[in-house]
Amino acid sequence: MNTLVTERLTLRPIEERDRQALIPALNNLNVSRWTGRIPYPYGPEDADAFFVYLRQKPEDTLVLAITRSDALIGVIGLEGELGYWLAEPHWGQGFGTEAARAVVDHAFATLGHDALDASYHLGNAASRRILLGLGFVETGEGSAFSKARQAEVPHMKLRLTREAWKGAKERRR
Repeated sequence: MNTLVTERLTLRPIEERDRQALIPALNNLNVSRWTGRIPYPYGPEDADAFFVYLRQKPEDTLVLAITRSDALIGVIGLEGELGYWLAEPHWGQGFGTEAARAVVDHAFATLGHDALDASYHLGNAASRRILLGLGFVETGEGSAFSKARQAEVPHMKLRLTREAWKGAKERRR
């Protein structure tokens, strides 16, 4: 089990006690509309399904609670690509960047990834800023199904190579 600690956050495995924070955070179209897998509305049965997924996920899949003062404020993970969400009250405070940077650094430095993929739905300026700020490069538009919107939505694909990560990390020093 991986636990990552940043200046303001702890990224840790999701626990049963996080269930109560998941439901109101994700039963918010402002949050779920920017994701691919999260339905809207989001209720207890959706949280149940998420916990079943967590018990059955592949071993090489990383899914972590983003916590502040031990309270869940979002989720971040690597399953084929980097993905994350933050509860709306925590937007605009740099938590997304801080959590994503920790997971990206962990993926390259500890897990041995040579490249990471990510995507954002077009119009999601916050995710675009986070990913570009970490050194990801846009590789092309596509579309993906959004459970919350029940439709295919345009999205941008991105990639970060180990070399680009090293360069971005050097520039941050």
